Amino acid sequence: MTTETKDCFTIDGKLALPYQYFAGSTGSRFIISLREEKKITGLKCNKCNKVFVPPRSTCEVCFEDISDNWVELPNTGTVTGFTIVRYEEPHQPLKPPYITALVKLDGADTPFAHIVKGIPFSKMKTGLRVEAVFAKKTTATIMDIDHFRPVTQRPGFELGYTYDQLEEGMSASFTKTISETDVYLFAGISGDFNPMHLNEEFAKATPLGTRIAHGALPQSLIAPVLGMKLPGLGTIALEVTTRFKAPTYFGDTITATGEIVEKLPERRWVRMALTFTNQHNKLVAEGSALVMPPVPMDKE
Repeated sequence: MTTETKDCFTIDGKLALPYQYFAGSTGSRFIISLREEKKITGLKCNKCNKVFVPPRSTCEVCFEDISDNWVELPNTGTVTGFTIVRYEEPHQPLKPPYITALVKLDGADTPFAHIVKGIPFSKMKTGLRVEAVFAKKTTATIMDIDHFRPVTQRPGFELGYTYDQLEEGMSASFTKTISETDVYLFAGISGDFNPMHLNEEFAKATPLGTRIAHGALPQSLIAPVLGMKLPGLGTIALEVTTRFKAPTYFGDTITATGEIVEKLPERRWVRMALTFTNQHNKLVAEGSALVMPPVPMDKE
């Protein structure tokens, strides 16, 4: 039997089929915890003693209803598998290349896929210990976890990364709580005795209503990042620029982070993006640094 096709014709074209997924009550609660509380939650089966992240309302082992057994998980975990994404698609959260990994959180029995930053592609491996970094701007999606980064840091008193060892995407951070003593000591070192920093009665009459730290004090926390972590011991800072975004109050905990964003082969220098956030993950300052990485000790 044959089928006549002489009256058929073909029209080339594309058909758009837009769609949306609804997270459901279980998925919504998981996303809301990320967005509102910056907490990663899962569901536990008390019968099997297994914890599922992302959460699911039914245990995949014994099929028990576990929709009410919510538990909070730590932000740390282990990479159980990974791939380097090198192709570009419209739905991707980042421009390739980047690392997508399966991360099993401490206390969880199932891994989930997410992005890993802060490590060169050549150093990425299964078994890597990582921690979650929450997004500064929420989107009510899984990307409210911006990415995962390596937990461990290189020892502070080793020769830092040389130019050839550095790769774009590597990052490091330093965190410190700014106390009243820190502000007074910084005033003595800098000679800046502005009552805005030292006199509460004066500060009450200002728009901020209380004392604030010197702007340069939290920004100086990038020094241990550049000099002791990334690139590390032996680094020479050539240029550091910052822009104020919000005040730092007494008792604020500031995290200064530097990330390699460009390598300059002509001079063998690197450019770094700098961010300074408080305990609420609010950006208090941002900027950039141009640095000369350490030279190997045996280099003549």
